[in-house]
Amino acid sequence: MATIKDVAKLAQVSATTVSLILNGKSEERRISPATREKVLAAMNELGYQPNLSARRLRANDAKKPTIAFYWPIDYRTNILASFLNSFQNRVKELDFECELVIQTYENDHLEANAEPIIRNSYNAVIIGATTEKDMEFLNTLDPQMPVVLINRMADKFSSVCINTEETGMLAARLFRQKGYTEAAILASARPYMATGLRTQAFIKACSQLGIRVDQDWILLDQGTISGGVQAAKNYCRLYNPPKAIFCDSDAIAIGAVYTFNQHNIRMPEDVELLSIGMLDPESTEYTVPSISIIIMPNNKVMASAVDIVKEAIQTSNLAPVHIDISPEVIMRESFTEK
Repeated sequence: MATIKDVAKLAQVSATTVSLILNGKSEERRISPATREKVLAAMNELGYQPNLSARRLRANDAKKPTIAFYWPIDYRTNILASFLNSFQNRVKELDFECELVIQTYENDHLEANAEPIIRNSYNAVIIGATTEKDMEFLNTLDPQMPVVLINRMADKFSSVCINTEETGMLAARLFRQKGYTEAAILASARPYMATGLRTQAFIKACSQLGIRVDQDWILLDQGTISGGVQAAKNYCRLYNPPKAIFCDSDAIAIGAVYTFNQHNIRMPEDVELLSIGMLDPESTEYTVPSISIIIMPNNKVMASAVDIVKEAIQTSNLAPVHIDISPEVIMRESFTEK
């Protein structure tokens, strides 16, 4: 196992300098950012694990383990609350005493907030909603602690994913069972990895089931409520559009419902709308009409992530674990069962 002296030798600095950086005193002691980067790179290359983290990883350590949850700062912060609530519920169920650190980051710039991961400063890390660029960065790391990805896959890290292909096929089958042979899509113009993949899976499933999705019927705007308002306005301008509508997020669906109400378009009589549900289900339960959703069960996702983390911390086993979770349907007024 690598030591501080090994890190110091590789970084060509003193062991004292390495120790100061590990203890967060680089600014206080005026250690240059370049030197700090050299030390962090050496730690990563050697797989060095600070003694503090090693002590925390032992099951008989009385100190509570610290778990960091990384989530991006964008409109999806409203999803964060459901994950935090699910985390709290699961640790209570397991009687798992731990400390939770919320670490926000900017999409495509996870690296800017990744120093604690590189330094193995936590006992475990759960990371959600990364971009392809963020995933490329993560794959360059070799942290000596459990890392669990939410709705992302990497061979070297554990993951909990909602089955994308199953989600797309489930939505398409619901359309086909109602007899629809055409479908429109309201989606984000800049889709995040998971939403983009789910929409692609829906289009693929429609093709397999004989449901036509013309390019003109795919209406893109911001992945927000206001984006849904505008996408639905564009739908209303189409000549003879499909009656069946798929939304790639419930934020877009909420905006679409507003527009349809403004245009006196009735649901489900004039159009039927089915959405992916990423927010708390209450967000779409009390719209008028209430929105039918294929819900992404955040409670099950986070509960599984906590289970993986707890087991890894208690056994010091860093072998990746991959869990696949099925989506769930909540039928309401905007799209009815046959």
